[in-house]
Amino acid sequence: MYTKDYCPYCVAAKTLLRSKGVDWREINIGNEPRLREEMINLSGGRRTVPQIFVDGVCLGGYDDVSALESRGVLDHILGKTHREKDMAEKHKVIIMGSGPAGLTAAIYAARANLEPVVVAGNEPGGQLTTTTEVENFPGYPDGVQGPQLMEDLKKQAERFGTRFKTGNVDKVDLSQRPYTLHLESGDVLSAEALIISTGASAKWLGLESEQKYRNRGVSACATCDGFFFKGKPIAVVGGGDTALEEALYLTNFATVVHLIHRRNEFRGSVIMQERVLKHPKIKVVWDSVVDEVLGDNAKGVVGARLKNVKTGELTSLVVDGVFMAIGHQPNTAVFNGQLETDDLGYLKVKSHSTYTSVEGVFACGDVADHVYRQAITAAGTGCMAAIDAERWLGSQE
Repeated sequence: MYTKDYCPYCVAAKTLLRSKGVDWREINIGNEPRLREEMINLSGGRRTVPQIFVDGVCLGGYDDVSALESRGVLDHILGKTHREKDMAEKHKVIIMGSGPAGLTAAIYAARANLEPVVVAGNEPGGQLTTTTEVENFPGYPDGVQGPQLMEDLKKQAERFGTRFKTGNVDKVDLSQRPYTLHLESGDVLSAEALIISTGASAKWLGLESEQKYRNRGVSACATCDGFFFKGKPIAVVGGGDTALEEALYLTNFATVVHLIHRRNEFRGSVIMQERVLKHPKIKVVWDSVVDEVLGDNAKGVVGARLKNVKTGELTSLVVDGVFMAIGHQPNTAVFNGQLETDDLGYLKVKSHSTYTSVEGVFACGDVADHVYRQAITAAGTGCMAAIDAERWLGSQE
């Protein structure tokens, strides 16, 4: 497995393979240009980590391995014999999601002797694992790397007895207690109370060319893939804090960072705007969108065609990488028809609580918050959800 430091998808891949009882040899390419080129060549031009090989055959990155698991063929590829699934595992509290909200809920629920189980999902640690310096989380006066913050929270949850389970939930039944969760792996879990902290996922533009060159110059994770573009021009798409942060981070590698925004002003925080506008390596392209990602079958991304939203003018930009940072959508599809959502798809909760439209089901973090969407507010509602669940369970006895 080719990996690098501070790579959330590398961590997720290791967690998945560890759950299979698989050993692997890790090749860290972070400071090894030779190994980096080796990985690119062996993987057919992929410029993203991890890249996983079994018996010399490239399975791809974490998304690819996760898809194999979802289709039920990963065990066969790994030489694992099929096992019959047991009856539903019964638990007092299950927490779906392992970001700041889910892990904080786990800490509080575990200390209340609720023996919580966290289903970590396909992106263990949530969005913070794809960020670099976190400067506004209380208790870290000098800032902290996003992946490190999430590792600290996970260790704290484990200290009090929280158990973790890898994999995504592809079906839930909230029609009666205990509530039932079906994982992609085939495992079935049941819970007396359910805390939903599934967060939100990065949006994509929806261009055919974007998908064609994904992992070959198109990325949504600067911390994972930025170092592949050392000494090269790149573009970042977006205008919120995520886009501004990624643009600043990528200046550590790129010769120039073109920040493409469809409006004539940013939506991010004032301090981040000031840093971006003052940075000599960042060039802002206002009132523009990516019309097409330009690429070469051998080289991957070679540029981007931009369209001015006011004039309709088309221009070409020479870049080797395009990083998407255009916002997020709540991960609520699995609850469709079972829980009330707002017009944007975020779960509705009762005022001043984390109670959803179903008794015994609670929601916290970004899955129920499209206004603040901060790590500290997510953690705060995670605390609320655990307390709400504890009190609700007590009232059922």
